[in-house]
Amino acid sequence: MDLERRALGWTLAGVAAGASLLAIPQTTGIERTVYLIARHESGLHVADLTPADLVVREAGKEREILRLRRSPERLKVCFAIDEGLSPDLIVRRAAFRFIEQLQGAADIALYLVGHGNAKLVDYTADVMPFLKAINSLPQRAQGGGNLVESLYELARNQRSLEGRRVIVVLATEIPQRTTVTANGVLDQLRDNGTVLYAVTLVGPAGTVPAPTPEMAHLETVEEVERDRALNDGTRQSGGLRIPSMRQDDFPAALDRIRGELLNQYELTYALPAGTKSDGRVSITARRKGVTLRGPTHLPKI
Repeated sequence: MDLERRALGWTLAGVAAGASLLAIPQTTGIERTVYLIARHESGLHVADLTPADLVVREAGKEREILRLRRSPERLKVCFAIDEGLSPDLIVRRAAFRFIEQLQGAADIALYLVGHGNAKLVDYTADVMPFLKAINSLPQRAQGGGNLVESLYELARNQRSLEGRRVIVVLATEIPQRTTVTANGVLDQLRDNGTVLYAVTLVGPAGTVPAPTPEMAHLETVEEVERDRALNDGTRQSGGLRIPSMRQDDFPAALDRIRGELLNQYELTYALPAGTKSDGRVSITARRKGVTLRGPTHLPKI
């Protein structure tokens, strides 16, 4: 990415999505680049998508498509594992397999999240540090934690990265306390160009202290913030939230995410000079039997 593009815009990337904003001469307007996923009704990825198959609307009008190609940008994947899941052998094996099968296409960083964020492996394409780090994960589940705050910090830290920025988090759905609202997470995902994927375990994966009466309402509010961050964060950025009833479902969920990361299209479209936009974008398919998923919220202009 050249210096002009980096100074004037963002790369909003990820599995189903992302976008960059590139200022070009006022006589020609502004280009947006987004990343999206196309699937057949059968669930298979579409390998021959063309500009004629797409309709892009932003600021209330259909926009001209300039380019469409399989994305050449390298993935930058922040992979985060909740402390509550770290003892589970199935989760550990699925995590390493996910990392191993992205080798050659991505630089990955590994975090343990819960009571703060612990970076276990910095961004690298070498799988060996991950084997050691995953084998060294805590053997005892921890309760509590602060997933919303963790997501906020992870998304904020991706600002300096070049490439298709992605966060993949494996998390529990236990009651938690938070000092950050979901809006903070959504703003970071949008403005830093990060797509969010979440695989969550429905129900507790460890012991959680019973809340005191004065904390019960607060924890209900914080559960709402967590669900907003996971639901709206994945949807608006173009990712997925995959709830699972048991850890046995995690390998298949990660396989689905990996498949999307490796099958993205890069779409560039134009906004006329002087266009004002709140950042809401719609990308739909003209081709019968094809569904698209991309970002719905981009930086305002």
